[in-house]
Amino acid sequence: MKRAKPLFVLLALGSLWCAGPQKRKSLRPPEVEVVEISVRRVERLLEIDGRVRNSGERPLRGLILLFDLLASGREVLTTQKGAVEEEVLEPGGEAEFRWQMKDHVRAVSLRVNAVDRSGSELPVKRPGPYPVE
Repeated sequence: MKRAKPLFVLLALGSLWCAGPQKRKSLRPPEVEVVEISVRRVERLLEIDGRVRNSGERPLRGLILLFDLLASGREVLTTQKGAVEEEVLEPGGEAEFRWQMKDHVRAVSLRVNAVDRSGSELPVKRPGPYPVE
């Protein structure tokens, strides 16, 4: 019986080691949903137009969208941010956005993240990536 304990401990440690680090997923349901979005090149700029919805159960105050420009291997080239015009977005409410940002030649797609004015991350439904046209 004394051999069983060390063997059990070794098996337990081995299974933890094999599992390795795992990506942390948000357990919270999405609070922001990308309803529609288009990303297109115009001269030396990217024009980003779209609409988001508050899919949560509480009002969102000071919603800020973060746009990650991605290279072909999904490497983040740059991140730009901007606040939606509505200061408070009620549950079920929608807000349109329209931004221009400097084009990055290697950018092939864009991913959307969101935070509130305090900087707390908000889970996003349909974050992309969306192609740059």
